[in-house]
Amino acid sequence: MTKKNIIVVGAGFGGVFATKKLAKKLRAKKDYNIILIDKHSYMTYMTELHEVAAQRVKPGHVQEDLEHLFAHDTNVELVTAEVESIDKDNKTITTTRGTLPYEKLIISVGGQSNDFGTPGVKEFGFELWSMEESLRIRQQIENIVAQGAAESDPKRREQLLTIAVVGSGFTGAELMGEFIDQRKVLAQTYKLDESEIKLVLLEAGDAILRMLSDRRLADKAYQYMVNNGVDLRMNSKVTGVDENGVIFDDGSTLPTKSLIWTAGVKAKSAVAGWGFKTGRGGRIEVDDYMHAINDDEQVNKDIYAAGDTISYVDEKTGPVPQTVEGAENAAKTASNNILNDLGLVVDAKTFGDLVKYHGYAVSIGSHYTVASLIKNWNFSGFFASLAKHGINLYFYSQIRSGYSIFHYMLDEFFRTADGRNPFRGTVSRQGNVLWATPLRIFLGIFWILAAVESLGHLGNFYWQGGLASFLEIIAGAGLLIGLFTWSAGFLSILLALAAWIFNGFDISQLFIIFGSLAVMNGSGRGFGVDFFAVPLLQKIFGKAWYGQSKSQYDDLDK
Repeated sequence: MTKKNIIVVGAGFGGVFATKKLAKKLRAKKDYNIILIDKHSYMTYMTELHEVAAQRVKPGHVQEDLEHLFAHDTNVELVTAEVESIDKDNKTITTTRGTLPYEKLIISVGGQSNDFGTPGVKEFGFELWSMEESLRIRQQIENIVAQGAAESDPKRREQLLTIAVVGSGFTGAELMGEFIDQRKVLAQTYKLDESEIKLVLLEAGDAILRMLSDRRLADKAYQYMVNNGVDLRMNSKVTGVDENGVIFDDGSTLPTKSLIWTAGVKAKSAVAGWGFKTGRGGRIEVDDYMHAINDDEQVNKDIYAAGDTISYVDEKTGPVPQTVEGAENAAKTASNNILNDLGLVVDAKTFGDLVKYHGYAVSIGSHYTVASLIKNWNFSGFFASLAKHGINLYFYSQIRSGYSIFHYMLDEFFRTADGRNPFRGTVSRQGNVLWATPLRIFLGIFWILAAVESLGHLGNFYWQGGLASFLEIIAGAGLLIGLFTWSAGFLSILLALAAWIFNGFDISQLFIIFGSLAVMNGSGRGFGVDFFAVPLLQKIFGKAWYGQSKSQYDDLDK
């Protein structure tokens, strides 16, 4: 039996969310096949690109391999390709990997930076709307500050050490916040005074973060940046960029070699050639059900759109924003109505029926955030930063595995360097675990001695023989050689607590409990077997559970 294809183009939040929902609902329908097409073999978390650009996290933090995401969705096929054209009459889509027929199609290819035709931006500036662009910025800032530190000419030095961001929306404000944090690291690395690295935020309007309805939050973000040495310039309209820097509408200039443009978003340029009616920013216009509208004004009942690709204004909530929630709400609507088309759900739903916004949280670096959540709950600072991570985890939980969420928390809280997390590094495990090795070995020997009745009078408080003694050997051996240290440390704590409860209290039990807790920070990686065993097990079981990651996918060849 020939399967009918439901094709999703674009592996952003909208495309992945729709694919996940369709895969779940169509699992028992063997006559339908879901094909996810993207030019990359991974999903990029666009909302975290500023962290990569400013070296807060590694690039892998914002990438999720598509095989990992869909390893257990056997009705999803992955194709790494780009769409060249769409034949709406014959219901086919032509890609760089060939032509495919579709029963239903969702277009969610995302957006790209919009420089509004400003001369010189693409030649002499940088944009932040893809992984490749974030890596260019990452390399540029590191290299240009190094050059500036070595430059003796004052004017040239100032130009090299000036970093300018155009646009004070979410992306611009969050990127500037990351630069505030990164400046401290760069200044220390290249022996500079922090004030020598100038950060300039350029905004054509008269206020920052205009999408925040509570202007007090925007004012707090503004003040935080001012307090941290950012030069905020309102009503500064950029009319050009050249090799020397930024040119303003009044003829004045700002010398810099690092201009990052974040002032606008538009649809991917390829969309213009696919035969749809487009609105603001070249986005595809859709109806209330997320059906794409053809360029002849006809609603296409077989093609849907979602994410930054769409132009739509909801009567209750206004224009769909270029945010994760905007993308997911549109994807939810599109996937629901495809299922309705297939007779699997009773009612078709409009965007207004399903839309739900939980609010915004804008991080100005790793230590400060302003948040406006549901029920007009507006707050800022440390708890707002935790809320921002909570929001991210909520979004990720809808598409990611528990393993990936765990690694998100490791990357954002426990693997961060230079104090760049909400706790200012106090919970980071970047400290050298080598120094916990002697304590780990001591605890291992202690439990082995307890098991073989060699603790002297302390033996009255612990066990010799039976199951308890066997567990003492297990804990002791694991701690001694540094194998599965976290588990061995946890077992050590349980044994000490049990000894306390059943055999009476001794001060050594408190030492064992707190000492075991201390070595659970990964001390098995310091002269321990975990240094080799944990990565190997992660590789083996990760491959078995999630499959093999590839730089390109073409499941259609299977």
